[in-house]
Amino acid sequence: MINKLSSSSKTSMVKRILTGLVLMAVVIPCLVFGDWAFFALSILLAVFGIHEILKAPGSGRYSLPIKIAVYFFVLSFIYWTFIKSWADSSDPNPFNGSSTFYLNNIFVSILGIILYAMVLFLIAVCTPKVQLSDVTYLFTVGLFFALGFQGMLFLRYFPNSSGITYMGATTIPVEWGTGVTCKTYFSDYYQYRGLSQSFNSCLAFIFMLIGTWGADVGAYFIGVLFGKHRMNPRISPHKTWEGFFGGFVFSMAASLGFAAVCEFAFDSPLVPGILQFSHSPLLQATGVMDGTAWPFLFGIAFLMPIVGNVGGFAFSLIKRQFGIKDFGTIFPGHGGVIDRFDSILTNSIMISIVMLITANGWNLLV
Repeated sequence: MINKLSSSSKTSMVKRILTGLVLMAVVIPCLVFGDWAFFALSILLAVFGIHEILKAPGSGRYSLPIKIAVYFFVLSFIYWTFIKSWADSSDPNPFNGSSTFYLNNIFVSILGIILYAMVLFLIAVCTPKVQLSDVTYLFTVGLFFALGFQGMLFLRYFPNSSGITYMGATTIPVEWGTGVTCKTYFSDYYQYRGLSQSFNSCLAFIFMLIGTWGADVGAYFIGVLFGKHRMNPRISPHKTWEGFFGGFVFSMAASLGFAAVCEFAFDSPLVPGILQFSHSPLLQATGVMDGTAWPFLFGIAFLMPIVGNVGGFAFSLIKRQFGIKDFGTIFPGHGGVIDRFDSILTNSIMISIVMLITANGWNLLV
């Protein structure tokens, strides 16, 4: 039986739809253009997100020094790989003359993490208002937030690189070209197919958005219309099992459908050799499942609605801890940056790890 919608539910639904359309109108162009457009958007969202992290326990709880420390360290964690490239004058990157953004790794400075913890503890020792719970909150949430944003950058810029850095294979025998190596696999594939690498490199990120937001949209509408059984009312009273399974089915169908259209209609897999349905000469050369690529694609599509829900519950737990409804109000009907991107942060980390390990021949020491 379909649930009867109240006037407030109808208003909220319309507001969420309109806000979602506006958000997509901003995000999608920046995502497609990539390079500086997406880089600038990520900085803007990161700054708003860090502000929401600091505001959640109370707008006047943290002093200026601790705010400066959190902004400095979290932003440095997010953009650490770019900072390293900028410092290395021999590395071709946008900050040293190249016009193309790319990432081949996910990395956070261990020294930076140690310093971040030490600075937070030092402030707590010197400031009676800052407790141990504040240190653990700012450290764990700040680091997780940074890894999530770095994961988003990796998903957008990794397919824009020339290839992977795997050292165990030289020339890869492929039907579509000659002299193809691991280090040039992506660029060679796009060049041979006559495709724009700068444009097609956004497909993996769109796949993640469809899988993540598809689960949210499906869960919201199915939950509102048919939801009866609450998943975890202590943390998130509005999420239902009916909504979860509805979102799960919608997410998998939409994400895999998008991947299939890209690969079979436009000859452009999400990430050539890494995320695709067909046999992968790249994975065969690196010794991963004899080149069978589709299990990774299906596995990620299967995990996205599950991992996304875990991220949503994790940040909902923080909101319940501090007695707030949303982290922010920048997106009417959706809340703040963290409210809208909580599932995206967790899925970005998950997908980036799977892609990175796969690209390195399933070497778990990368």
